[in-house]
Amino acid sequence: MKSSWLGWGIMLGGLAACSGGHDVATEGKTAASAVAAHIPSRALSRADIEVAARGSLRDTLPFTGTLAALKSSSIAAEVEARVRDVLVREGEVVQQGQVLARLDSESLDQSVSEQQAQLAGNQSRLKLARIKLDKQHELLQKGFISQLAYDEAESEYTVRQGELQAQSSQLARARRQQADSVVRAPIAGVVYERKINPGEIAAKNARLFSIADLGTLELSASVPSQWIGRIKPGQQARFSVEGLPDEFLGEVVRVNPVAQSGTRSFLIYIRVNNADGHLKAGQFAKGGVVLRALDGQVVLPQTAVQDVQGQPWVMLVTQGRLKRQPVKVLLWSQNERKLAVEGLSPGQVVLAAPLLGVASGDAVTLPAQLK
Repeated sequence: MKSSWLGWGIMLGGLAACSGGHDVATEGKTAASAVAAHIPSRALSRADIEVAARGSLRDTLPFTGTLAALKSSSIAAEVEARVRDVLVREGEVVQQGQVLARLDSESLDQSVSEQQAQLAGNQSRLKLARIKLDKQHELLQKGFISQLAYDEAESEYTVRQGELQAQSSQLARARRQQADSVVRAPIAGVVYERKINPGEIAAKNARLFSIADLGTLELSASVPSQWIGRIKPGQQARFSVEGLPDEFLGEVVRVNPVAQSGTRSFLIYIRVNNADGHLKAGQFAKGGVVLRALDGQVVLPQTAVQDVQGQPWVMLVTQGRLKRQPVKVLLWSQNERKLAVEGLSPGQVVLAAPLLGVASGDAVTLPAQLK
């Protein structure tokens, strides 16, 4: 009887021990949960986060260069004469053929008159020689003169013809010089240099004006040799200039196949439409040739994406906690320091850059304006 009671006692004691162990484990888990629940979440500032949004991204090859007029012209004096009138100043827009200045043409006018008078005399002498030749021909046919006499008349006529041609050339030259006393614009554009004033003597071949057509500009830019293989005519270029807030567009039209001595870089030439006249020749430009472009993709700052070269990921903020979210990099613009990624939806929030002391699974609090 005693042994039976002893067995029942041992069984009851074991059950009690098991029951007591279960209560301790439950209490431990509850306590851990309570501690985790009371760990304060990390408050994120607006600077700590980036809201995913669709945008455009371009992979560009940076360049610097100088703008120049595609068409320009320097006008020199064709004759030496005193300047009578100057009709334009620097900065004025002129049309092709417009009168820029007038030189004193008194001596030139006189020369034209003299050449015209001499031409009239030559014409009369040629006419007389023609009559004489015809007469001598009749006499020769009738046997009244010798062949030698006829040949002399024919020779005289030939000489008079040559004199008339020479005089005609001299008159044409005098008229050209007379016309050159009126200085005209050879192209349409803007006068950017004026070298004469009324009353001065313009020497022959001396530069009087310089004109540039600013409607189309050309940008000469230097590209390192390691990148020149990626530049092709037809590629778009985007650039800015000092003093203007706008971004301007151009198109690569030529690539110089010979490297510059010393730098081993290559010159590329970018055509720029400047119909609105905002750009000026000589301005320094800074920009890039667009090698590849994407539109309508989620674009993030480079600092938001970790392990770009391996398995890229971002730290996503979801349901009040951080979560490591894999993404696929579609385009990396080192010039803009941004990436186009796949694996995020517009409106999702990620850390803008790594933060010390936080990891995936940590609780965080968003700024009030994003809650």
